[in-house]
Amino acid sequence: MMTEAVTKSAPIPAANTAAFNQASPAISLSQRIVRSFVLLALCCGLLFSLVNLIFVYTVEDQFFYHQLKQEQRRQLQHATTVTPVSPLMQLYFKPTDFPKDIVEKFQQNTRAREIPGEAGRHYHLLKFDHPAHQVPVWLVMEVSQQLVVRPIRTEMLLFYGFTTLLMLAAAAVIGIVLSRRATRPLLELVQLVQQSQHTQSQQTQSLPKGFAANFRDNEIGLLARTLEQAFDRLQQFVERERAFSRDASHELRTPLSLIQSSAELLLLQPDLPTAAQQKLQQITAACLQMTQLINTLLTLSREQALPESVDSDKHSAAVPLLPLLEQLVIQHSDLLLRQHLTIDLQLAENTSPLLVHKVSPVLLQMILANLLQNACSHSLPGEVLIAADAQGLLISNPLNVADLPLEPAALFAKGRHSSGYGVGLGIVQRLCQHSSIGLAIALNADKTRLEVRLSWPL
Repeated sequence: MMTEAVTKSAPIPAANTAAFNQASPAISLSQRIVRSFVLLALCCGLLFSLVNLIFVYTVEDQFFYHQLKQEQRRQLQHATTVTPVSPLMQLYFKPTDFPKDIVEKFQQNTRAREIPGEAGRHYHLLKFDHPAHQVPVWLVMEVSQQLVVRPIRTEMLLFYGFTTLLMLAAAAVIGIVLSRRATRPLLELVQLVQQSQHTQSQQTQSLPKGFAANFRDNEIGLLARTLEQAFDRLQQFVERERAFSRDASHELRTPLSLIQSSAELLLLQPDLPTAAQQKLQQITAACLQMTQLINTLLTLSREQALPESVDSDKHSAAVPLLPLLEQLVIQHSDLLLRQHLTIDLQLAENTSPLLVHKVSPVLLQMILANLLQNACSHSLPGEVLIAADAQGLLISNPLNVADLPLEPAALFAKGRHSSGYGVGLGIVQRLCQHSSIGLAIALNADKTRLEVRLSWPL
């Protein structure tokens, strides 16, 4: 009897699936284009404002420097120094004679040629040599009344900010328009592919023939042509597989029908021994079962709707589990003997038989047969445990852990050079998905047994 609850789930997901699904959505191409334009406009606006501020300050300083140079040339034209023409200028022969509010600042930086004073005053300095004096002569100009940029600096910054905002708005509009024009062919291609998913021809998705010719010869056109070539190759592959499935279906059904009809004719013989009749009945039942299995597998391979005889949604009657398991054990008796295995069948049946609801008996038989086949074929000698109750079923077999892949999900994929689990478990996985049966595969606590758990649909 099972002691653990079986979790109803799809095939075992990878560990990082939940984290991937919770990741933030990617930024669309249109948003990237708009953001790029806005960022470019912002950088251009800030750079323009900075360059403009530097320019106006430089022009203003050059204006004052030009006035000082003019006064210097005037002083050099006289034999001795004279009073400057501009009342804003003063001549000094020692830095200690400078206006009091800049003496200390000049001593801290004797190379300074522009020094801010107190009470809003601002000074420009020019040093030159005069023939009438043995020490350098200093021209000091107080320019606070002639400053143009500094008094309106706040207004200028506001103007630059406003123009930058206008540039950002214009860039956003231009970015939106250009992004729509740039991504329109790509969106048309996406819509074309999405529409093809709803337009099915012979159960295959198809795109209009030559649709790539509708796109210009650019990157989108190259993508469309590549996509068209890929779809053409895929269509050819699907056609070949459909032809193979059709031929395989015919070639498999024909010998089975012949075997079944021959066995039924032999059963009509009145003088057949009882043992021979039993064998012929087994052959007939096996042929019928194989026909149903072939139909189901071919239907699954074509991704069509299952026939009503095997569709889980069309079956309301419950399936008795014990007779089905006993039949499968008998069918695998030769394999059990070869592998030196015994079956421990534990069913939680008290007063009523254990029944499985909302599951097709054909699909349930295929699932259990594949699981038992894998358990017997890839097991160490010992005991195979089959335990079931109203919630689910457990098949546990001894094994060598070295025979297993590192990831349990790899059990569902058949490798090219593999002789292990892949094919049977791949079929089981798809059948469980179709039947809404939970499937989980894991090792037991001491990693000596492989446990396959099924949970019945609710």
